[in-house]
Amino acid sequence: MKIQEVEELLQALSNKKGTLSIAELKERCDDFDKLYIYESTTFDNGDFSFEDVCFLLEDHSRIFPDKSEHIRKAIINNYHAIQMVHKLVREKKEINETVLKDLHQVLVDGMIPGGVYRTRDLFILGAKHVPPTYLKIFKKMDAYFQDLQDSKLKGLEKAAFAHLQILKIYPFMDANGRLARLLLNYQLELEGFLPVSITKGLRDEYFGTIDEYKINKDIVPFTEFLAKLEEKRIKEFLERE
Repeated sequence: MKIQEVEELLQALSNKKGTLSIAELKERCDDFDKLYIYESTTFDNGDFSFEDVCFLLEDHSRIFPDKSEHIRKAIINNYHAIQMVHKLVREKKEINETVLKDLHQVLVDGMIPGGVYRTRDLFILGAKHVPPTYLKIFKKMDAYFQDLQDSKLKGLEKAAFAHLQILKIYPFMDANGRLARLLLNYQLELEGFLPVSITKGLRDEYFGTIDEYKINKDIVPFTEFLAKLEEKRIKEFLERE
């Protein structure tokens, strides 16, 4: 299985990191973060180009009169959220309810009230799965955090679960997708992997594997999908001079 092959690359990844200076590691991290922020924030909206995102990240005060102010704020918030994730990973802080709500609050700062579970039911247009009623959110989120503490859940599968279960519960009124992608990378980093970015070109495969989990409770398709992304990232990291 691709999953096992990728997990066997972890030692080579660790060895490579050991040959790089703090400045070199930061440069690689910053390069990826720009790409991730662009692809995550604009996943459903092509309003901003990659160059626009880089320009904005250099100076958060920059205004784009011809573009969505909502997306501009989302880009800035996503930057602060991913920096928060890096810090929490360095501190070896596991995902818990406080962390999750704080991350959500950062993601939607200045846009909607953040860190508060939804208080009404949602129906996602075109989706094959209907999120649970808001009345079950607290119970399902409690179970989510307990499952994350299961010692049998680890590696790519744990990162996949951290991502997929949030998308299945859809605990907040907005930004669930951005939060889920953030949690995916959070758990990947905790497990020793590199963060990944999901491009628009992979949308169909990505959503197909999510539906397999939501409808059929099958985590394998997404985990294999994740393994391919991770393998590509690690190999690029190892080959970069």
